[in-house]
Amino acid sequence: MKNEMVETGKSISNEQEMEVRWGDCDAAGIVYHARYFDLFTDGRVALLRQIGLPYQQTFHEQGIVVVAVEATCRYRSSLKPEDKYILTTKLTHLGRTRMNFEYVITKPETHAVAVEGRTMHAFVDNQGKPFDLKKRRPDLWEKLEERIRQ
Repeated sequence: MKNEMVETGKSISNEQEMEVRWGDCDAAGIVYHARYFDLFTDGRVALLRQIGLPYQQTFHEQGIVVVAVEATCRYRSSLKPEDKYILTTKLTHLGRTRMNFEYVITKPETHAVAVEGRTMHAFVDNQGKPFDLKKRRPDLWEKLEERIRQ
C-alpha cells in the first residue's frame, strides 16, 4: 500500500494504492457494499496521521470523540478480489464542531470511478455533548487550520 499526501488550496487529500482482499467480498465475488465505509475510515485515519494528527492520540486519548453523523456512498462499478484501486480521501470542511470528508475509489488501469462517498463527523466529549474544538483545544484547531491553509 502506497500513501501520499496532497495539499491543495483549502483542503487536504490523501491517496492510497490498495488491493481488494478476499475477506472484503461477498458471495457474489464483489466487495460487500458496507465494507466501503471501513475503507473510508482507513482513508480518514491515514490522512490525519500524515498531517501529524494520529487519530488515537489526537482525539480519542484526549477525550474528543469523533462521531459520524452522516455517511453516503454511491456505487458506480464493482471491485473484485485482487483488483487494484486508489482510495482518495479529502478533508473538505473543518468547523468548530464538525469536519467533513469526501472519498473517491478509482481503478488505476482505467481511471474509472468505482465508488464515491462522503462523511460528516461531529466532535463531542465523553458525555456526548458538542465539543467546540476552537475554544477547548485551540492548539489542535490551529494545527488543523494551518494544514488546510497550505
